[in-house]
Amino acid sequence: MRFDLAVIGGGPAGYTAAVRAAKRGMTVLLAEGGETGGTCLNRGCIPTKCLLRSSELFASRAEWENLGVRAENVCFDETAVYARKDETVAGLRGGIETLLKSCSVTTVKAYARIAGEGKIAVDGETVEAANILVATGSRPATLPVRGGELALDSDGVLAAPVPEGDVVIIGGGVVGCELACYFADTGRKVTVVEAAERILPMFSKDIAVRLASALGKRGVTFECAARVTEIFRDGVAYIARNGEEKRARGAVIVAAGRRANTENAGLETVGLPAGGKIVTDGFMRTAARGVYAAGDAREGVQLAHYAAACAVNAVENMCGTQEYIDLSVVPSLVYTDPEIAVVGDPTVGVKTGRFMLGANGKSVINGSNGGFIRVFCDFDGKIVGAELMGRGVTETAGELALAVKCGLTARQVAETVHAHPTVYESVAEACEDIYGLATHKK
Repeated sequence: MRFDLAVIGGGPAGYTAAVRAAKRGMTVLLAEGGETGGTCLNRGCIPTKCLLRSSELFASRAEWENLGVRAENVCFDETAVYARKDETVAGLRGGIETLLKSCSVTTVKAYARIAGEGKIAVDGETVEAANILVATGSRPATLPVRGGELALDSDGVLAAPVPEGDVVIIGGGVVGCELACYFADTGRKVTVVEAAERILPMFSKDIAVRLASALGKRGVTFECAARVTEIFRDGVAYIARNGEEKRARGAVIVAAGRRANTENAGLETVGLPAGGKIVTDGFMRTAARGVYAAGDAREGVQLAHYAAACAVNAVENMCGTQEYIDLSVVPSLVYTDPEIAVVGDPTVGVKTGRFMLGANGKSVINGSNGGFIRVFCDFDGKIVGAELMGRGVTETAGELALAVKCGLTARQVAETVHAHPTVYESVAEACEDIYGLATHKK
């Protein structure tokens, strides 16, 4: 049996590539031994956001009386929370499987590997393919310290409720901060131990400080510039910033990055290095003829939307249409409370427009008046990046991503009528501030 494209892995990169190729008229085989949807749908983005939606609602009870809502004996039923999470994931997974079927993609419920040029081995058979896309995803990284096997990783946290009590999270990146927000909002004491000088080291110091302050008010303790030395069943030992040996008690969760699942992909059969992230060019082509890679298996950004975009570009290249999606502008989002969004490269901006959400009517109504939107421009006023923080900003980032991608100036964005009352009208105000013309800013 021969296909135009064989996809190894059914996550965001894999199933997106399969659907795009099928719609381009290609015959497609998709092999996935686990759940369709990969990490993002089953053990990452979607289940995490389900939990955060529930914890956010529960934590909002502190605002109810001021909003004119009174309720007694409000409780957090974590069993029901996880059941809803499972139901949501199953429904979305079923939708993807139906989509693949409707596009006439041949799916095989089995793990596959490359078996030489133009071949993959799957379910005891060898299948020929003109093109192969490796989209085997990633898994949580382990911490190489004594007792590391006693800790939960993000997969374990999202599979079932963590036993009641305090929580210690090793890692203050995006995953660690989102989990800290969830546990703090459900009433647990949380300690985050981070090796870097601050949490969210990939973002600006101002964003990190503001988030640490917001979570600190909800009882989260941060130990940065700390090195974990041992993990126990009821906590961790670590060396603090000042060199002091300390202990933090609670259920231990490791959120220290992810590793590519490439060891068993058969890369060596086509002359590619086995294990580690796969190196590609801008069209997702590897050094092996007819072999592409996308998603977390590939060297680069580990984000579901980036994985899907890379997969589309890989298929378009197979079809001879070259690049389809501009990969230079990739929004980075954090679903804590407050939410965080970063677009483009704020560090290259020479002009900055700022607008505080405390002056935005919708943000005040939503109870999120401590956030902001910053727009960064070059000398000509062209938008090159943006930073956003506050409730609802993850939905607002799209306008600014489009502005950066299309090379729009702050004046062009400000000249576009923005609906009121909305959070996104603050984008226009931030752009107007570049020229000192923001209406609701002194």
